Amino acid sequence: MQGNCASMWQAICDGGRRPFLLSPYGDHNYAALRDAIGRWLALFDGAGMAAGERVVIRTTNEFAAISSFMAALLDGKVPVNLATDTPQPRLEAIIAAVEPKCLIHDGEQPATGLLTGLPPALFQFSTHAAAQSAPKPGVLARLAGRASPASPGLPPSPAMREPALPEDTASLAYLLFTSGTTAEPSGVQITSGNLFANLATLTRLFAYDRHSRIFNDMILAHADGMIQGPVLAALNGSTIIRAGGFSLVGMEQWLAQVRARRATHFITVPTIWAMVDAYGAHDDYFDAPELASLQSVAAKLPEDLWARLEQRFGHPLANHYGLTETVASALYAGPHDEMGPRGTIGKPVDCEARIDPASGSEGELQLRGDNIFPGYWRNDARTSASFTADGWLKTGDLARRNDDGSYAMTGRLKNIIMSGGFLIRPEEIDEVMLKHAAVRECVSVALDDATFGEIAASMVVVEGDASIDDLFDHARRHLEAQKVPRRISIASSIARGISGKPQLATIRQQLLAEAGQDQTASDPQQATRQDLEEAVIAMASDVFRQPAQGLTLRSGPDQVAGWDSFSQLSLILEAEKHFAITIPAARIAGIATLGDLHRAIAELAG
Repeated sequence: MQGNCASMWQAICDGGRRPFLLSPYGDHNYAALRDAIGRWLALFDGAGMAAGERVVIRTTNEFAAISSFMAALLDGKVPVNLATDTPQPRLEAIIAAVEPKCLIHDGEQPATGLLTGLPPALFQFSTHAAAQSAPKPGVLARLAGRASPASPGLPPSPAMREPALPEDTASLAYLLFTSGTTAEPSGVQITSGNLFANLATLTRLFAYDRHSRIFNDMILAHADGMIQGPVLAALNGSTIIRAGGFSLVGMEQWLAQVRARRATHFITVPTIWAMVDAYGAHDDYFDAPELASLQSVAAKLPEDLWARLEQRFGHPLANHYGLTETVASALYAGPHDEMGPRGTIGKPVDCEARIDPASGSEGELQLRGDNIFPGYWRNDARTSASFTADGWLKTGDLARRNDDGSYAMTGRLKNIIMSGGFLIRPEEIDEVMLKHAAVRECVSVALDDATFGEIAASMVVVEGDASIDDLFDHARRHLEAQKVPRRISIASSIARGISGKPQLATIRQQLLAEAGQDQTASDPQQATRQDLEEAVIAMASDVFRQPAQGLTLRSGPDQVAGWDSFSQLSLILEAEKHFAITIPAARIAGIATLGDLHRAIAELAG
């Protein structure tokens, strides 16, 4: 049965003391969620919000983000949940585009110093982000069943009222802003009908119910994090497990939570699956009787990786294909009778798929169904261009239909980059890079990558003084972390065709050729300690795009901007290639500083 706001609210009210959110920052039961929703409703009333008005949410306090999102959803307001590292210009552009009545953000004081030109009527509420600090050692090992009080930083407890629970399936449920230029932020409109249609499909295919415990630690500002996590859990009265964010160093402790928290469903992206396959020290992370489903979302799972994971862990794995415009997923491959076989992007479930009729057997994949969004926020031109005359969504992906009804992806029409499950529009990178005083031209493209699927790379033409390090620093200051290009190359000119358009294939080849240079392996046995130390720091300087003089063997993620799990993996892979060694998976979890890496290289070469 397809749910709605009323059935979701009923599940929340019926939940009582059963756990809703399990997190290293604090556990919350359904009674706490219900109380938090009441607090947010009082805030909306105090702000004078009417149905359909927008509330922008930007907070590192996960319970505040989740509960305010659900309060807005259930009360007919429109939540706009943003990543906490959304740069200020993009944040201001989104606020200008959606004209919110309420802004929920981190900090003790209103955000007058953070933003300029805020609407005069905008009501601001500051969450106390400090209430959600980094977990202390041992916190991650707590078992389920403990529920903390309502999170500090929420509005004061009011007299409880019921949410409005809109019944109109055409009303907006939420807005999600995908990668796009600051000048034209791209807001995907998801209606209540879209949302609950897709949630019904997910619930049926993967047998979610009140006993389910969903391990989903993806970013809440993305659809797969919020919708296939807390929202899906709340509809079914399930428990959502958050583990504090994936890191390569903390991977063993992170994976241990699957069994410690008694997860029934485990959901992550192909890049994380690749890291688990390459560097996981054990094969029993999912050996628990309650574990019912392993899932990969946000990008196509490579077939060889898929096969290795199933063989190693002894569980079938399902792969979702979808877009932000389809709520979460539209096609599925995996063990269910309605799904396609391994290696495909699957079969459409509860929606329709076709190949562009004008293309023959291979062409653009097009979709139609109740889970397909109605269009982009206040952008009729883009909406019109995204649909066929007979109402099918153009996905921008090239595919062919197999005889069994499944689809195989063969390429891409859209100029987008899918890196580690994150969709990046090259135009957004180009726009940011062109704001650097010395950059005259910039073209960003996708380069194939075995771990991340694709990485962003930019070729720029500069005038005057600008080093590669300067350009990376500029990108980090103006882009979310996952959108910063992994490679930047300075060129004398950009290859262009007769019409003046960049020749993307030529640019890719030039970037790949440059990346292939300097592949000579070093012999650490022949190097002195000082030579090896300098080589490790130089390598880290290149990977993290940080000045070498600012790095020491004591440097780690807390001291180095841009050191995250993805860039650390790049550092490990570069070390293995540069020194012709293989670092064992069990050793990688202990590499928390450049000194740890230095010792590993010296010992493995000795």
